[in-house]
This record gives sequence, structure tokens and C-alpha cells, in this order.
Amino acid sequence: MIENKIRLARYLALCGVASRRSSEALILKGAVRVNKEVVEDLSFKVGSEDVVEIQDRIIAPETKIAIALNKPAGYLSTARDDFKRKTILDLLMVGDVSKARLYPVGRLDYDSRGLIILTNDGDLAYRITHPKFMVPKVYEVKTDRDITSYDINRIREGIVIEERELKVLDLSAKSLYGTGSLVTIKISEGRKRIIRKVFQNLGYSVLDLKRTQIGNFELGDIKEGKYKILSEKQIMALTNSIAAPLLNNK
Repeated sequence: MIENKIRLARYLALCGVASRRSSEALILKGAVRVNKEVVEDLSFKVGSEDVVEIQDRIIAPETKIAIALNKPAGYLSTARDDFKRKTILDLLMVGDVSKARLYPVGRLDYDSRGLIILTNDGDLAYRITHPKFMVPKVYEVKTDRDITSYDINRIREGIVIEERELKVLDLSAKSLYGTGSLVTIKISEGRKRIIRKVFQNLGYSVLDLKRTQIGNFELGDIKEGKYKILSEKQIMALTNSIAAPLLNNK
């Protein structure tokens, strides 16, 4: 239930209609009505007493669901695929959740694996994906050969990829005794395939790429191909852990 009036776009996001940015686009297109009146003002606020509609369908808050899934390689991080390839929704049990209402938050390459969040909570999705929140993510990267201390320092100091510097929050590496290195890297960027591009730029092949953490939530003991439905407390903790950047950017 909405206790206080909030902006219409945020209301739509909380109801799982779309991300806040996409909700703003719907409003500007005149697709949203409040109490039978079309609203195109992004500053317009609504409360629990208002009736919000899109295409004659009443929009109301729904139970928030968030799932932490350990994605295997060979699955797309999308809700659907025109070429009928496997997506992460194929890993969910119909009896546990309604697949149609869940959307993956952020990217994880087809060949990569590890933690990905699926949710119907537009506000949580917005916080995780919008660059202004700078949500840290941790990856484990296996390289085809030992990474040199020189290259480790190059990454730490800020390596330029596609004319933009990648700022690394933390980095460590350990040798796999002649079979490569296991590099743990923490970043807050979401550029497409940015981790792979870093190592390719330095002349290394990435044999394996696994995401182990998003914000304060760690993959933990969730087995590959399996998932965990987060409790309301866990959803709140994850949301609150990335709330501070929003306050700093107002």
C-alpha cells in the first residue's frame, strides 16, 4: 500500500509496470490516466486513493518478488528470445513464481555465469542498473595464463577501454600454477562485456567469468542453475544498501 503520495513514474515502477525511466516514457506518451484523466506531467504525484490506468487496465501495487539465480553459461539473460534460445527464465519452476512478471536486472553474457537478479520490483531494478547509484559488482575471472604484476597495476590504476577509463574498486589475483590466474575484480560499471574487453586488451583470453556479488548480496552457496527467492527482509536490505547514492545525487 502506498502510504504517502509519490511521483507517478515511481508508482508505476513499484507496481512492476516498467523501470522508472520507461514509466516516464509512458507518461510522456499520454498512455497513463489517473482518476480517468490523462497525465503527462512527470512531477504529478499519486497516493493509495488514486486510480491509475494504462490502456483501461487498473495498475496497483503487487507483491514484490526478487530472485537470486546462479546462471550457467549457455543461457541468455533476457526474458525472451526471438530465436528460441534458452533464457534464464527456463530455469525457474512455474510453481514457485510467475515467470511472465519477472525481468532480469542487468546483463550477464551468454558465455558468463554467476549471480543475476530477477524481479518484478521496478524500483529495485532501477537502483541496481542506473549508473548514478554506482552499484558495486564482483567478478571472478580465469585467464589462460598467469597475469603479470605489471598488468595488475595497469588495471588498478585505471585502464582505458573504448576511450573511457574503467575505474576498479578492488582487484586481487592468485596463480593457478601454470594454468592461468584467478582474478577477483570489483567494479561499478555496466558497460557491455567490459570485463572481457579489459583482459583481451591486455592480451589474455578469458576462460571463465563468474559474477559473485551485486551490491551487498553475495551468490553464496546457490548451486549453478538454481535460485533462491529472497525474503522481504533481504529485498529491503539490498534496496537500502544502494539508497545512499540516490541521496547524494539529488
